[in-house]
Amino acid sequence: MDQYAVLTAVGPDRPGLVDVISKFILDAGCNIEDSRMAVLGGECAMVILVAGDVDGVSAVVDGVEAAGTAAGLVVGIKRTGPPGEGVSAGAIPYRVSAYSMDHPGIVQQVTHFLGELGINVRALDTHVTSAPITGQPLFSLNAVIDVPSGQSVRELRRGLEEIGAVENVDIEVKPAG
Repeated sequence: MDQYAVLTAVGPDRPGLVDVISKFILDAGCNIEDSRMAVLGGECAMVILVAGDVDGVSAVVDGVEAAGTAAGLVVGIKRTGPPGEGVSAGAIPYRVSAYSMDHPGIVQQVTHFLGELGINVRALDTHVTSAPITGQPLFSLNAVIDVPSGQSVRELRRGLEEIGAVENVDIEVKPAG
């Protein structure tokens, strides 16, 4: 039976970090089943779903601290269940996109509203880039959410439109399919 753990690692970005961590996982007899990796500021951040048999996942759990120290990373590990275990039954996936001039509070306003409706955020990516010519900071948000089957999508859209009007953010909701 497969076992699972979520490994997190953060440290100064440099070439070879993903190689070091992926080799550590492979040497333990495990597989990277899902992952997100990004450079944020000057830091490399990794979130990895590790899968393997009981002995393999135990080897990752027991050895992750030493592997992280050797690579100059701050690491964490938490055993978890198989993918999909936490998915709400009957939830429908939707994509939420937002775009605006950057300012504080956009992520909090959107996620607070979703939480009030009992909507789970499955994935969320945000970026700030510079506008061509002016260099003004432009904010973008892309999320995948799980909308409970009993939740009114019209109410979801209306609430996000209200946030958009107040925060001056263009927000779009559409099926993730």
